[in-house]
Amino acid sequence: MPNAISSDRVRSRLALVLTGSGLAFLAACSTGPEPRESGSVSTIATPQSLPEGPMSPAPEAGLERSEVVLTALGHLDTPYRYGGTDASGLDCSALVQRAYREAGRSVPRTTRDQARAATRRDGSPTPGDVVFFAISGNQIDHVGVYVGDGRFVHAPSSRGQVRIEHLDNPYWAPRTRFAGHFFD
Repeated sequence: MPNAISSDRVRSRLALVLTGSGLAFLAACSTGPEPRESGSVSTIATPQSLPEGPMSPAPEAGLERSEVVLTALGHLDTPYRYGGTDASGLDCSALVQRAYREAGRSVPRTTRDQARAATRRDGSPTPGDVVFFAISGNQIDHVGVYVGDGRFVHAPSSRGQVRIEHLDNPYWAPRTRFAGHFFD
């Protein structure tokens, strides 16, 4: 079962995130091909400006942030399903909602409501933050959980499973709008 992953398997996957091994370039959540765009500016820092090294949650909410990251990573390979909220399939906002629920936080169900409710972060995201994207036009329509080292985990509809992506990917960088969180 996709979400019945042992802690050893989650640690193993986390190690892959930290070392950068086994990552693939991924497609968008909403719809459409992966156009290669350049010249657009993102409103959050790119991985080149992020500190290198292992992922470490911010001290003010370290355990909660770690729980969010580990829960999101625990759903890797779960099938994408529009409106899905369980192990049989998740959409992007349900992945965020489930990850935060494990950390004891209540989060709205839809991406737009999450974007409205999130406390915005100035500058670079911190592991456990959520990263919002505008895939179709200017409205926020996709969200993922930032896991550190310029990467986020999300539930994209294209190629249909929860996976990890780089923020500086030519597809994601121009579509990134802001990072935020649901911690006090």
